[in-house]
Amino acid sequence: MMKLVGAAAVMLTSLGGLSGCSDNQGVNAASGALVGAAVGNQIGSGSGKTAATLAGAAVGAQVGANQPTTKMCRYRNSAGQTYTAAC
Repeated sequence: MMKLVGAAAVMLTSLGGLSGCSDNQGVNAASGALVGAAVGNQIGSGSGKTAATLAGAAVGAQVGANQPTTKMCRYRNSAGQTYTAAC
């Protein structure tokens, strides 16, 4: 049980750190899948190791893809004023 709790904590911490690395949703999903697969591989044992790895990758990809992007773009309105807003 402690192995499961520790692995879940590592996964959440890693995904939180990776989520700010990119404004590209695909890159975030791929990073999340890698972290999830690594954690799932640590949790699984015996014949369930492959299933745990695949499930971890799927969950990690979903979490990574749903991270908000922080990219800001500069816009100009009709009066010529510029402002910054999320893209």
